[in-house]
This record gives sequence, structure tokens and C-alpha cells, in this order.
Amino acid sequence: MDDQEIPGRIRDIRAYRPSFVGLALLACTPFLIFGAISVYGVATAVGLTVLWLLLLTMGCLSFQEHPRRVLVAGIVSLVAWLVVVIVAR
Repeated sequence: MDDQEIPGRIRDIRAYRPSFVGLALLACTPFLIFGAISVYGVATAVGLTVLWLLLLTMGCLSFQEHPRRVLVAGIVSLVAWLVVVIVAR
């Protein structure tokens, strides 16, 4: 069978590269959040976790249709953590 005959088949996986990079960033963020909890406290960690869960949900829902949104979600999660750490110090 040719690729054009199979419905729903991915023709070029490179189109999803931003999605994979974004999910990798989102996968790293919880380690940063809970690794630096002594810097900013439990209440802020809960807030960052809730934000991360929202961004992860958005990223999973947008994986195929909007790959760049997943990348943006990953970047936003890391930037939010960095801002909190800088402000807390």
C-alpha cells in the first residue's frame, strides 16, 4: 500500500518536532519545581504545579493539531519556574 492510501498516516514526522520538544520541556519542569521547593516554599510549589498541570493538559490536547502550542507551553512552564526562583531569592 502507498502512504496516500492509508487514512490518518503521518507523512512527515518532522512536522511534530515542536510537539516532542515541548513535551520534553514539560516533562523536565516538575523536577525543577519540586527540586527547588526550599527556595520558594510549599504554597508556591502548589501554584506552579497547578500551572504545570494546566499547561500539560493543553500540550497533550494540542499535540497533533497545533505543535507550536506545545512548544510554547513547555517554554512558559520553564519561564514561570525561573521567574519564581529569581523573585524568591
